[in-house]
Amino acid sequence: MSSSHIIGYVDPVVASPGSQIAVKVSCSKATYSSKVLRLGPGFEHPNAPPVDHHLVEAIPQKSHHGKPQYSRLGSFARFKEWNGSSLHGVDSWTVNLRCQATLPEGAGHEQFLFSSIDEDASSGFAGLLDENGHICIRVGGVDGIQEITFSTKLVRHQWYTLEITIDCSTRKIKLKGTAKGRDLGEPSVPLEEENQVSSIPQLASKKPLTVASDSSECLVSSSPIKSGSFNGKIDGFRLQATSNSTTNDLLDIDFSLLIPTDQIQDVSSNKRLGELINAPARAVTGYDWDASYNDWTRAPYGYGAIHFHDDDLDDAAWETDFDVLLPTEMRSGCYGVLVDDGLSSDIIPFFIRPSLDASKVPPVALIIPTFTYTAYANEHMHDESREAHFATEVVAQDEYFKTLQDRPDIGISLYDSHSDGSGAVFSTLKRPVLNFRPKYCFWAFKGPREFPADLWFIGFLDRKLGIEGYDVITDHDVSLYGASLLKKYKVLISGSHPEYPTYSMLDGYSSFLENGGHFMYLGGNGYYWVTSHDTKRPHRLEVRRADQGCRTFELPPGNWHLSMTGEQGGLWRPRGRPPQKLFGVGSCALGISHGAGYGITDEARSDPRLSFLFHGAGLESGSIIGDFAISLGAASADEIDRLDYSLGTPKNAVIVATTKLAGGHSDDFLLFNEESMFPMINTSGRTSDKVRSDVIYFETSGGGAVFSVGSMNWVNAMAWKGYENNVAQITANVLHEFIRKGKSCK
Repeated sequence: MSSSHIIGYVDPVVASPGSQIAVKVSCSKATYSSKVLRLGPGFEHPNAPPVDHHLVEAIPQKSHHGKPQYSRLGSFARFKEWNGSSLHGVDSWTVNLRCQATLPEGAGHEQFLFSSIDEDASSGFAGLLDENGHICIRVGGVDGIQEITFSTKLVRHQWYTLEITIDCSTRKIKLKGTAKGRDLGEPSVPLEEENQVSSIPQLASKKPLTVASDSSECLVSSSPIKSGSFNGKIDGFRLQATSNSTTNDLLDIDFSLLIPTDQIQDVSSNKRLGELINAPARAVTGYDWDASYNDWTRAPYGYGAIHFHDDDLDDAAWETDFDVLLPTEMRSGCYGVLVDDGLSSDIIPFFIRPSLDASKVPPVALIIPTFTYTAYANEHMHDESREAHFATEVVAQDEYFKTLQDRPDIGISLYDSHSDGSGAVFSTLKRPVLNFRPKYCFWAFKGPREFPADLWFIGFLDRKLGIEGYDVITDHDVSLYGASLLKKYKVLISGSHPEYPTYSMLDGYSSFLENGGHFMYLGGNGYYWVTSHDTKRPHRLEVRRADQGCRTFELPPGNWHLSMTGEQGGLWRPRGRPPQKLFGVGSCALGISHGAGYGITDEARSDPRLSFLFHGAGLESGSIIGDFAISLGAASADEIDRLDYSLGTPKNAVIVATTKLAGGHSDDFLLFNEESMFPMINTSGRTSDKVRSDVIYFETSGGGAVFSVGSMNWVNAMAWKGYENNVAQITANVLHEFIRKGKSCK
């Protein structure tokens, strides 16, 4: 796989039967073919279930013309209508702004603070940083675009107040301002420079006015596009023109307004609305933030900035190659568009939710953690050149890993730092996501993680219940429809890594359990980070990593409240909604190493309520389960969970099995930081009782029950030898018992 390899994405990723999806493909060959598959297990391994995808006969196979597509990286603000022609014949022009450069040198490209340059008409104006961080001004002229470079060079992370004035009659350009001291030992320094261009500036322009990038209107191209976006914060932007001693505001942008949206407000008498492209970070501290307020929704000042990045991406903006009309009778499930150009192929996943007005539903719903897939989308945690990375060896480089290196235009994940070192707060599914593929192999342990692992649940349920015996729903659906959707089912089953719930999702799960629902939490590190999802922009996810949690970076103070909802970010645990309260277990440790099996407890063996667990596959007499797995050697590995009554585990919860009775984990498994208090000792697998996985069971006061397994890697053991093992058996026993006892919560 390389930059020439065929790749694509579907919009929307979650669709309803009878609706239409758009398929967007980048292909370097002249033609390619397409067909739609119902996806089952897709990861090839000698001990795994066989690959099991099925052609959807109702959707025709087709041939298409191929073309390469590359996205423009970088966020910026844009006013398409700003009356740029009114600058014709003005005496002077002034721009005022405050900015903080976060990568003034080393970006590898020019970084525009603002621009209306029209190269073809040799008109307009722009302010930018050259590749060494010096402030440059460009203006139109009779002989082409003119440029001057000031000696002022922006210093990283220093705030500047800048005023740039162009006098058309004298052709002089003046720079005035202040470099604000960054600490008590550094004074503020005034700035003042003057230069001159050779011909009278031609400032009028029909181009859009952009802030934080160049004025190009191109968002997608057949070849790579060089970013012109600024890395840093801009706090306010004001543009004035003077004619005959009268000064008028053309724009006066207050970035502290409309923070939850992709719009920006001009507060001049013109009252124009601009738009934000590629989701820069809002609700970030500005020029005048002084720590008096840390919540932007309550702050009267301090949040007038937007943080732009040259690698932001919200919408790849690829042209649609073809549409697919989904038959009304299609079952809910995991699907994929297989595109093949003869030399390379790609399966582009999407999901079909069940018909929302169906009069009859099966008893079981599998919840696919699409928010987790969004959060990890195109993660670069292996990249040690980034400030945020995961310090472990790269042991696998599959075709998707290699293509990701060749296609930086498809963006980064919520686990990555931007090129300026700041942490990402948004991720999107409106782009190809190469680690969201049926046969993706995780680079850190040479096995499936997230989506390809979750497809083993599809294979398992197909065998145990049949295709008609369960529905597939997604995080997107639970966030959108909540309890009204969940109450239709007797049994809900999680995916392997349901890490990113919204507040409304937790409410939905709580209502389901309070009203007698049965829940199988078959993963680990679930229900962990506070997550924001906007139903008007369903492709986008927002997470703010604060001062707790297993994280690759930490956002600075004052930046911890989500811009889309205003709620406090970080973990759900300090918000009073730890996963233990709903599911009995919660995250405690991580290890990318050989895992551990579970030892069955005497308490569980002797409890007549749990006798349904222990039949088949040697469970009647065996004491150890899950001492095997397709990846990482055992059922408890990767990120793991344990019971904790102090964090809300129901008092009637029973530990069915625990890794401490099967030898426990090695010292490669380390305790999460929120689990450790002073003195920070005994934090590894062999020294801490807290580093363990627990399989637990409890009944709810509403008549339901919860079964939780405490490990992301459970499904890797469940799929071992084609589901012929004790982990798959105990899972099936719970499933059938929950269906037998369960009732829908209508």
